[in-house]
Amino acid sequence: MKKTIVVTGATDGIGRVCAHTFAKNQEEFILVGRNADKLAALVYSLQVTGAVVHSYVADLSSAKETFLLSETIRKNHPQIDVLLNNAGAYFDQYTLTKEGIESTFALNHLNYFILSLGLLPSLKKSNEPRIVNVASRAHMGVSLDFNNLLGEKEYSGWKQYQRSKLMNIYFTYELAERLNQTKITVNCLHPGFVKTRFGQNNDGLAKFLLTFAQNVFAISEEKGAETSIFLSTDPSVSGVSGKYFVKKEILKSSEPSYDVAARRNLWSYTEDLLKHKFSFKFPGF
Repeated sequence: MKKTIVVTGATDGIGRVCAHTFAKNQEEFILVGRNADKLAALVYSLQVTGAVVHSYVADLSSAKETFLLSETIRKNHPQIDVLLNNAGAYFDQYTLTKEGIESTFALNHLNYFILSLGLLPSLKKSNEPRIVNVASRAHMGVSLDFNNLLGEKEYSGWKQYQRSKLMNIYFTYELAERLNQTKITVNCLHPGFVKTRFGQNNDGLAKFLLTFAQNVFAISEEKGAETSIFLSTDPSVSGVSGKYFVKKEILKSSEPSYDVAARRNLWSYTEDLLKHKFSFKFPGF
């Protein structure tokens, strides 16, 4: 049965591979990317397959743009079957978005939170709705410091990236619990260390080391996309929710990731930030 699938970060890496795979199945899908030219080229390459393709240009590090995007998609697409939250990045240096929020937190966490909650009404109209969050094994070895959640003190790009991936898992587990009386499933995954453009937004040593590591150790984009595609479309995971997947198998995430108090604190912190800084109001559960 044809599905309507939203893919963020669609113009590069895993997102692009997922889009091409979904196109082979003649799915109808909604692509989100930051670069208008790359997005247009991707749409053109996919339309020749006969798939129905919609595209939206948005900078998902901007909370306002992400919120407006969710409203636009909800209006134009009253039913969505799958939301694949894939967009993310690594920022070696401490940087702020145009809205004054630390960039890793804004893109890797707020983006997932805003888009998922904003699209709940469209997902609820599906017979088998799914939210799939691309996290990472990088979440291992860290916990959250709520006195330094935005990395203002002694910023480490890698540690902040790790924490953002832990936030993805916290968000997955908490949202799955909050939606347990609905048909919507929420799962997350580690795609592997993938040879993509990950980290290419940085300069100097960080860019060099990431490029070197990818050339030596990384798996292909196609291999890295397998679990995202599996969780988005495979019937074997129908009804499975609140799980962490690696290589299409359920695995245990880190010990801190099961800290219920921490995940609820993160939810409250995020909700308060969006309410007080932006006055966002999300559709109810």
